[in-house]
Amino acid sequence: MLALTFGLQPVSAAAVELIRDPHVRRGLILLSPQPGKRVPYGTLAGPEAGPAVWDLAQWSSRYPLKAAGPQRRPDGTSQFSNAGKSITFGRPGSNEITLAVTGSIEYGGKARKKDDPWVHLLLQQEIANAPALAELKSARFHLEARLQSSHHIVTPEDTPDLHAAQFQVFFSVQNFNRKSAGYGQSFWFGVPVYDNRYRIPPAHQSQDTAGTQMFIFTPAGTVYGTRSAHDLQWITFDQDLLPLMREGLALAWQRGFLHDSQALADYHVSGLNLGWEVPGVFDVALQFRNLSLRATLSP
Repeated sequence: MLALTFGLQPVSAAAVELIRDPHVRRGLILLSPQPGKRVPYGTLAGPEAGPAVWDLAQWSSRYPLKAAGPQRRPDGTSQFSNAGKSITFGRPGSNEITLAVTGSIEYGGKARKKDDPWVHLLLQQEIANAPALAELKSARFHLEARLQSSHHIVTPEDTPDLHAAQFQVFFSVQNFNRKSAGYGQSFWFGVPVYDNRYRIPPAHQSQDTAGTQMFIFTPAGTVYGTRSAHDLQWITFDQDLLPLMREGLALAWQRGFLHDSQALADYHVSGLNLGWEVPGVFDVALQFRNLSLRATLSP
């Protein structure tokens, strides 16, 4: 999990859009697949001109994408793909994008062992100049998503705890007060879009074991509604995340994380990532559109 930086985009007199290029129209910066290192090596051109502001993280993939032009498809979409993954931009005028992972190829049909890394396919960016949580009246999140396919290649070693497929959105909430002893410390706030093990994903609170060691707070999927991605239909996430982020921060303090500062004014939304984590042997694809995080300041 990672993050990036840029200014706010005005939406109205009362709200600002915190996510740059929220419809991912200007392409992607390719990152090498070594976990924990941001090593750009090229770009994938988007449907619109302009500098790319999103990273494409391919952590632990054996098949990093090449910095090449897209394949134009008969249905008007454009696709970048190889044996292990694909990124598909929707038809002109659409803001749909599809992320797909071919785990059967990535893992060679063999289940990973407990301490082995797992395949990621994530879009990520940093957010700069976001107001502190203490300054906000609301932080309205919106996303529409549709699972296109999820095929589990069962192996004798399969266990649900180790071998799964998840599509999630994670926001990093970070201490930006340079005078604070906890400057730079953060926690992950998650929105569960799809988990092969549950029709509606349960709540999850734990320490990140994928490298950052940060506290993870993911409210249950029922917070966002009762429809399931398992039904292969469009589902909508539309929720004010501010009270949930404050709840997560309070729980992090209670669990002994971020102990150097318990001042709400120190913490800001600093970045996000969304996409696939595939620790099991799964072939998966999910389409999303209309991503947004709009912040409204307190009077």
